[in-house]
Amino acid sequence: MTPEQLEKVKNFVSISDTFNIWNNLELTDVGDGTATIEVPITPNSLNSWNTPHGGLLFAMADVACGVAAVSARMEKCVTASASIDYIAAAGSTGRLKAVARVLRSGRKLCFCAAEVRDDKGTLLNRLNTTMYYTGMKLE
Repeated sequence: MTPEQLEKVKNFVSISDTFNIWNNLELTDVGDGTATIEVPITPNSLNSWNTPHGGLLFAMADVACGVAAVSARMEKCVTASASIDYIAAAGSTGRLKAVARVLRSGRKLCFCAAEVRDDKGTLLNRLNTTMYYTGMKLE
């Protein structure tokens, strides 16, 4: 990935998507077919069990997979399908990290996987996605 491509991906994720901004999703690493999203756990992240909401864990992993897919070929994509396994609950403080990678990319579909861990390294969930490339190049 060239420095110019890296900047395009970073701008696309941080500037164009208010969902990411609203939910404190921060792109901390990106490469050819990989991406890392981190989130600080805040009171707004917590559910009635005082743990980060499963929707936040899903969103982190989904966004990480989408960024990994975009970085693989600089083309916008959307999630066509996703499957998540919740493995453990996170604590009510600290940071969460979703690391995603492209497993296989075809003409229109891209298969990705992500894991979300807390700052102690505990595996919280795994997500598998099928991303659909839209044909729109990243500008």
